[in-house]
Amino acid sequence: MPAKWHKYSYSAQRAERLTVISIILLFAFLYIVYAVINLNFLNMYNIEASTMSPTILSGDCVIATPLYRNEPGASSHFSLLIAPQRGDLVVIAPAYGNDSNKALQVLNAMISFLTFQKFRPFDHKDAWGEKPFIRRLVAFPGDSLYMDNFILHVKTGDSAHYLTEFETSINTYDITAEALPENWTADLPFSGSFAEIKLTDNQFFVLCDNRKNSSDSRIWGPISRERIKGKVLYRYWPFSHIGSF
Repeated sequence: MPAKWHKYSYSAQRAERLTVISIILLFAFLYIVYAVINLNFLNMYNIEASTMSPTILSGDCVIATPLYRNEPGASSHFSLLIAPQRGDLVVIAPAYGNDSNKALQVLNAMISFLTFQKFRPFDHKDAWGEKPFIRRLVAFPGDSLYMDNFILHVKTGDSAHYLTEFETSINTYDITAEALPENWTADLPFSGSFAEIKLTDNQFFVLCDNRKNSSDSRIWGPISRERIKGKVLYRYWPFSHIGSF
């Protein structure tokens, strides 16, 4: 058969159909693999605010894992979950749940990953409080704490003395804090000071690294363990700042 008529042959059409089916199956397989990873092992987030500056900047993209045990102390049995430590960067569940379809959530996550978190076509554009956010875990249940000049002081349950948050943390980090306006008293929002409090059995205290004009446990109080959904592990964008936390 002349070459120009070969594409109309049954064998050529069958080979073409098999190629198309193979491509579709490959994309389906990759989607399933990504869905399993995204729902169970790793999540990607695009940082849209400067609340964690100077550690994480607006526009950064980070990877977090939901394999995080939100119960302090040694585990009584073997577990794949990461044990929490003071100073961890954690993912906090949104104030209002998002009940969108799981398949759409995974597809949304896959598209956002491929576009470096710049495009999320299935987000709820007008829904406030439906996105998770990142804060630093600074105090556990049973801790006593107070803040002075934007620095948290913590007395752990097994200690008789207060230490700064930097001394109790396993991570090295810095904070952003600027002088408040004149006559801005400690009882006003975003104050750099508050009196001693003690956390109960199901209370964790989280803070922004950017202590000015950022919402955290100073504003909405301690959070429950159920709202801690994972630990931030790694920054993968921009390339110039790739690295673990």
